[in-house]
Parts: sequence; C-alpha cells; structure tokens
Amino acid sequence: MKLVKECQSAGAINLVRLISHSKQRHLLLQTEVQPIETIMSGDDHLYRSTIQPRTAVRTTSRQSGSFTTGTGGGGRRLKMVTEMGSASVGGISPALSANAAKSFLEATDKEKKEMQGLNDRLGNYIDRVKKLEEQNRKLVAELEDLRSRWGKDTSEIKIKYSDSLSEARKDIDTAARQKAEIDVKVARLRDDLQEYRSRYDEIQHRRDGDREKIAQWTNAIADAQSELEMLRARWKQLTDEEKRLNNDNVRLWEELNKARNDLDEETLGRIDYQNQVQTLMEELEFLRRVHEQEVKELQALLAQAPADTREFFKNELALAIRDIKDEYDYIAQQGRQDMESWYKLKVSEVQGNANRSALESNYQREEVKRMRDNIGDLRGKLGDLETRNAQLEKEVQNLNYQLNDDQRQYEQALNDRDATLRRMKEECQSLVAELQALLDTKQMLDAEIAIYRKMLEGEESRVGLRQMVEQVVKTHSLQQQEDTDSVRNVRGEVQTKTTFQRAAKGNITISDCDPNGKYVTLENSHRSKDEDISGSKIKRRLDGRREISYTIPNGIVLKPGNSIKIFAAGQGGINNPPVSLVNEAEPTWGIGSTVVTTFVNRDGEERANHTQKTTQIGQ
Repeated sequence: MKLVKECQSAGAINLVRLISHSKQRHLLLQTEVQPIETIMSGDDHLYRSTIQPRTAVRTTSRQSGSFTTGTGGGGRRLKMVTEMGSASVGGISPALSANAAKSFLEATDKEKKEMQGLNDRLGNYIDRVKKLEEQNRKLVAELEDLRSRWGKDTSEIKIKYSDSLSEARKDIDTAARQKAEIDVKVARLRDDLQEYRSRYDEIQHRRDGDREKIAQWTNAIADAQSELEMLRARWKQLTDEEKRLNNDNVRLWEELNKARNDLDEETLGRIDYQNQVQTLMEELEFLRRVHEQEVKELQALLAQAPADTREFFKNELALAIRDIKDEYDYIAQQGRQDMESWYKLKVSEVQGNANRSALESNYQREEVKRMRDNIGDLRGKLGDLETRNAQLEKEVQNLNYQLNDDQRQYEQALNDRDATLRRMKEECQSLVAELQALLDTKQMLDAEIAIYRKMLEGEESRVGLRQMVEQVVKTHSLQQQEDTDSVRNVRGEVQTKTTFQRAAKGNITISDCDPNGKYVTLENSHRSKDEDISGSKIKRRLDGRREISYTIPNGIVLKPGNSIKIFAAGQGGINNPPVSLVNEAEPTWGIGSTVVTTFVNRDGEERANHTQKTTQIGQ
C-alpha cells in the first residue's frame, strides 16, 4: 500500500508537474505566437502568415498502468504501477479491513477515473503543445527568412533614405529659417502698421485741425464776403449819391449861371433904371429950370402988373410952384425909394442866391471830397479784402490738394500694406503647408529610421527579433490607418472650417461669394446715392496662383441698397442687368483653400475685397 501510495503520489506529482509544464509551455507559446497571428491577420496586404494547421496523430497505449504519446518523432512515456491486494493487515478486524478495502477501492476507482480524465486532458494539452511547437518552428523559419531579408532591406533603405533624410533636414532647417525670417517680417510689418496707424492718427489730428482752420477761414471769408457785399452796397449807394450830387451840382451850376445871368440882367436893368433916373433927374432939372424961367418971367410980369395982382399971382404962383415942387419931389422920392428898394431886394436876392450857391457848392465839394476819400478807402479795403480772399482761397485749395494727396498716399499705403500682408499671409500659409508636409515626412522618416534601427539592434536575439517584428507590424498597421484616414479626409469625412472676411473703401461691397464658385454678388450699401460700376473689374485669385478677371459692361448702375449677382457660365444665371450678369468666359469662379475676390474701379483702384479661407480641423 505504501508503495502504491508512493507511486500514486509520485504519479500525481509528475502528472501535476507535467500538466503545469505543459500549461506553462502552452501559455508561453501562445503568448509568443498570438500577437503575431493577431497582428498579421489584421492587415492582409502588409503580411500574411503561410503557416497552416497540421493534423496531429495521437497514439495512446495503456500497458500495465502506463501510456505513451507520440507525434512523428519521439514521445514521452509515463509509467504508473498500481498494485492492489485484499490481504488484511495484521491486527485489523475483517470487518474493518473490508470497510477499509471497500473505501480504498472506491477511492482508487475515483482516483482512476480522475487519472483517466487527467490523462485525456493531458493528451489534449500535449496535442495542442505539439501543434503550437510545429507552428512555432514554422514561425521561427519564417522569422529567420524575414530576418535575412530585412537585414538586406535595412541597408538598402539606409542607402535609399539617407539622402532624403539629409534633404529633409535641410528643408526643415530652411523652413525654420524662413519661418524666422517671416516672423521678423511680420514683426516689422506690425511695427510698420503701428507706425502707419500713428501717422494716420497724426494726419487725422492734423486734418481735424485743418478742418477747424478751414472752418474758421471759411467763416472769415463769409464775414469778409458779407462785409464786401455791404461795402459794395455802400459803395453803390455812395456812387448813386455822387451821381445825384453831381446832377445837383450841375443843376446848381446851371442855376448859378442863371442867377449870374439874372444878376447881369438886373445889373443892366439897374443901370437902365439909373440912366432913367438920371434922365428923369436931368428932365426934372430941366423942368425946374424951365419953371424957374417961367417963374422969373411970371415975376417979371408980376412986376409989371398991379401990386395986388402981383401979390395974388405971386402967392398963387408960389403955391402952385410949391405944389408942383412937392409933387415932383414926392414923385422923385417915391421913384427913388421904389428904385432903391427894388434894387436892394434884387441885390439881396442875388447875394442870397450867390451865398446859398456858394454854401451849397462848398458843401457839395466837401461831400464829394469826403465821398471820394471814402471811396478810395473802400477801394483800398476792397483790394486788401480781395487779396486776402484770394490768399485764403489759395490756402484752402492748397490744403484740399494736400489733404487729397495725404488721403491718397494713406490709402495707397494701406493698399500696399494690405497687399503686403496678404502676400505675406499667403507665403506664410504656403510655407506652413510645406513645413507641415516636411514635418510629416520627417516624422515618418524618423519612425522608419527608429524601426530599422531597432531591426538592426534586434537581429542578435530571437526575442528581440520577435519584438521587432511585432513593432514593425504594429507600426505599419498604424501608418496604414493614418493613410486611410487621410484618404477619408480627401473624401470629405473630415470637418472643414471656412472663414470669410470682407472689407470695402466705398459704397460698393462684395456681399457674397459662392463657396462652389457659382456666383459673386456686389451690393450698393449707400442709402441715397446711385453707383455707376460700368467698366469696373472683378478679380478672383485662387490659392495665390490662378486669377480670374471679369469686366462689368457699360450702363450698369446700382441703385441704393440694391445688389447684382454675376454668375459663371452654365451656373443657372441669366443676363438681366442690373439684377444679374453672366461671365461667359469662365465656367466657374473657381474654388480653393484661400480665395481672394477683389472689386477694382475704372481707375484701377481696389475698392472692396472678400477673402475665403478653408482649413481642416480634427474630428
């Protein structure tokens, strides 16, 4: 029994060891082979194993408690000796021995059945182990073949890609240097932009100051013009007054001449009257003498007449003479008084007229002199004001010219800056794209170099070769997946981001551009002004290479707030100006990752632009 138990224990221990060893070997083989099978089966176009499962032949013989397994060459033999007896042990009762034997037999049968099950499982494990060993030998042979071939490919790849790697490194260095230069240019352009902005602010400040000065000068000109108009009105009034005074002067001179003529006539009349008075005086003297003679004669007669008669006639004659003398004296006195009064009256009238004419003439002379002085002063002021007005108008014109020149220079500087920035952005985008391509190429080449380096380093050990094979297969599988993803990107499965940017310097704007290149839309953003766009051009640059140009025909006027859509040929548009036009020369406006559409007026000046940029973003 002791021997049986020892045999059973030894057999169980050996069986357990064998099973454990088989499991470990199977697990090792499974661990070593499984990744290659799994990875190689995942990508048929990279590598496919040529190992086919073999049919294992198992021969099991049981002789005296032993069995043998074999597959082709050699096998293992496990011999198990089991002895059973029914002899009772001394000192033990038959009933107890029978129970012990029965329990032992039951235990033995149970162990026998367990051993049979374990033997069957062991046979299955051994079959699997032999199958895996066979596959392992095939894989080792294939790996040896791959190692021999990959060693050769590694040297060829080294020779093949060494120049490409050096060129790629040079391109990367060049791209880095160009990127640094671009960064420097961008910094310089930013400084220039800041300087332009400061200059623009200064020009705006100066322009505001000039506007204030222009407003002040305009007000001064308006005041001067109003004063000039007032002075002109005053001068006209004075001219009219001068004409009136000249007419009055002529009239007064005529009246003065008339008064002088009247004075001469009156003087002649006075002389005539004096002559008449002299004549009358002489006649009176003659009559007096005649009367005296008559009186003498009468006295002589009286002397001859009687005394009473003489006395009577003497008295009568004296009375008559006295009456006649009184009458003549009265007549002469009355004539003298009338003549003197008339003469004095005429003389006073002539003197009054002469004095009045002299006063009026002096006043008119003084007024004319004063008016002439005022007119001279006004003419001098008018000349000064006209000179000042001409200077101010010339300064305003020069300031307008300077303002227009500054505005034109500023717009030209802005256009140059925008063109430079746009060109630099396009160059940056192209350089970034080239840099990204170079970086992708560098990354791929670095990965391949690392792979081939590991291949060279792993040729000395089988385990290293196996790990190298696994990494090669995994790396190629991942790289192929990335290529597939890139193909999917091309097919449209990757999201894209499109940005639009618009700018305009006038009323005409590019309101819309179809992303597929069907049409371009122009819009008049002014609320009340018509815009004539005849002869203007629409230019569309695709990725900085190709340019499409279209000239708008004559007679196209955009009303305020209206738009016109210009279709490409065959894109569903019709010629219906000013609503829509068709560019018959181009079947499409073109598409690209960077599309810049500009509106150029008849003078060749860019007045509006529309930029469309399309970039890929990760899913």
